[in-house]
Amino acid sequence: MPIIKKKEPVEEIFFNELEDIISYNMKQMEHCLTTIGKRMCAEQDEDLEKKTGRTIIESTILKECMLCREKDKCRLTLDDRDKLGELLEKQGGLSVQNIRSVCKCQREKEWVEEINTIYERELFLYASEQRFIEMRRMIGEQYIEAGRMFKSFSAQKYQLSGVRPMQEVIEKGLKAHHLKVKKVYIYEDDMRGKQIYLFLKAQKGREVTTKEVARWLSVILQEKLQPLPNGKQAIGENYEMMGVQAATKFHVLTGVISRAEKEDMKNGDNFSMGTVGNHRFVSMISDGMGTGTAANRDSKAVIETLEELLEVGLDEKRAVQLLQSIFVFWPEKERYSTLDYLQIDLHAGIGSFLKLGACPCFLKRKGQVEMVQLPSLPVGVLKEKTLPIHRKKLEAEDFILQVSDGIIDSMGEKGVELLMEYMKQIHTTRPQGFVDELMEKIEKTEGYEKKDDMTMIGLGIWDKY
Repeated sequence: MPIIKKKEPVEEIFFNELEDIISYNMKQMEHCLTTIGKRMCAEQDEDLEKKTGRTIIESTILKECMLCREKDKCRLTLDDRDKLGELLEKQGGLSVQNIRSVCKCQREKEWVEEINTIYERELFLYASEQRFIEMRRMIGEQYIEAGRMFKSFSAQKYQLSGVRPMQEVIEKGLKAHHLKVKKVYIYEDDMRGKQIYLFLKAQKGREVTTKEVARWLSVILQEKLQPLPNGKQAIGENYEMMGVQAATKFHVLTGVISRAEKEDMKNGDNFSMGTVGNHRFVSMISDGMGTGTAANRDSKAVIETLEELLEVGLDEKRAVQLLQSIFVFWPEKERYSTLDYLQIDLHAGIGSFLKLGACPCFLKRKGQVEMVQLPSLPVGVLKEKTLPIHRKKLEAEDFILQVSDGIIDSMGEKGVELLMEYMKQIHTTRPQGFVDELMEKIEKTEGYEKKDDMTMIGLGIWDKY
């Protein structure tokens, strides 16, 4: 009798080899990027030499006084030079009166002009070099962060070749519902969580919805599951690929009001709300410096850039750090925007609050209101290497209010206290109704004055099951 050889699992061998190749290349990229980044950051320890005021005074004396006919009569002492150097640093420049306070000079105007010109040039060069070092550090950190992302990807749990034990359980469970499963694949990472892909078909003449399949799988695997968005809606008698993921426990209802300071001007505030990935809800407000077109452009750039960074799968910390480094390269360094960022994990109900120069936000829970305030610099001003992210466990029926400074400033010095009191007085649970009623109360406040663009977002947290 001929020996029957076991069929070699060619498909599984191919996927395993592909996985090894991907992992190897990811590690190579991670090593290269991390090495470059560390090298760029290591050079930041060098101290910049900044010319002192006294040094600049001495350099101008060499230039202006050597050819002066009255140099032998000059009575400028070492103490006088120290005094002028100190005044130069303190005032940011010298005047003719400063020169006259220590000596008499026929070329005092020319000397003052030369001193101030050299000092301004020195300040510019010093600031430029500092800026260059800061940019180099940020670029180095982004190289390191990119390396970490490659490392994280190579370490993620993904089983493209299928998982036999789970497949057998699923095959048996779905067979009772007249479905035939040919293959099961699993992909899992921190951003998307666990996703299960099924290659299956219904028995001849039958058709079932993917929602029904997800419901049956939830019972089989004892885990609440839902179909992946934008996937197949139904499974027929031909093999189809469908995916499911863990169902989110919470959902968020929203309400918003946003008004420009003047009706004929653009609103300097911009905002965004929505679900990112499979289980993150993100809400953010950016307030551009000033009002009008320029402020609108700046805050819009912040919101749109951050939206794109989040959409590609970056977590909030990496996205905001990259946003900060991008805006360091803006040509208009004097213009900045604030960022009020809130992210809600729809599985665990964890809220992540991040403030970059933004107003506090407010949490109403069981009739009580508390303020969430985190000090930080605006977008584009990055002096802290760590971001002040505050995490808080949220509960069903919590209400969160985000506002721009125009809301609080319109009510005067007691704007925060009044806003919290108004929130306590409102009992509606519908977010849009809440912010509408709140705005009415604000506008009726004694001494109310619209001083800036005004935006507020209301978020209601609710259980799905």
